[in-house]
Amino acid sequence: MNLFVKINKFMFLVLFAIFIVNIFVPFAGAVGQWIMWIGLAVLGVHLLELVFVYKKLQVGGHLSIQNILWILVAGILHWKPLLRE
Repeated sequence: MNLFVKINKFMFLVLFAIFIVNIFVPFAGAVGQWIMWIGLAVLGVHLLELVFVYKKLQVGGHLSIQNILWILVAGILHWKPLLRE
């Protein structure tokens, strides 16, 4: 995995950590709303990605809870290398 993918996966992980914290302890003002909307949008896009690649992951034997969670967090950065294998 190259450095670009590692950095972006880390950034998505930080985004989702902030998103989860914001759910339980909402940030004040517009910042909390922006984090919520951005987190929901990214989660929605990654959920759509999972729907579209579900069968391919199943056929390739890559359909595990860990891979599903990583796809919901990092999206194409995680599933694209899995399908190349």
